[in-house]
Amino acid sequence: MVTQEQIDGWKKQFGKIFKIRPAVDVEIIYRLVTRQDYIDIMAGAATGMVFDPELETVSRCILNDMDMDVLEDRGGIVTVVYEDIMKNSGFTLVESEEL
Repeated sequence: MVTQEQIDGWKKQFGKIFKIRPAVDVEIIYRLVTRQDYIDIMAGAATGMVFDPELETVSRCILNDMDMDVLEDRGGIVTVVYEDIMKNSGFTLVESEEL
């Protein structure tokens, strides 16, 4: 169980944090991916040191204690959480209009 003290500490350390429920019985609290995280993960993927960039991103950003086997056991959870992390980290266009 995550306490308010933990949440406050994470907010102080990382700024914005988010909670997502990718399955009925799975709750994940995560921080945003930083530009440096992204560069490191993509560099690792290019050299073969990072096999799964989605999983690496999610693993770096998860803050709460959880059974990480869930990420492997249920094929879609990593992708759902990854997409939410990337959206909230500014990697998805929110709005665009022609002027």
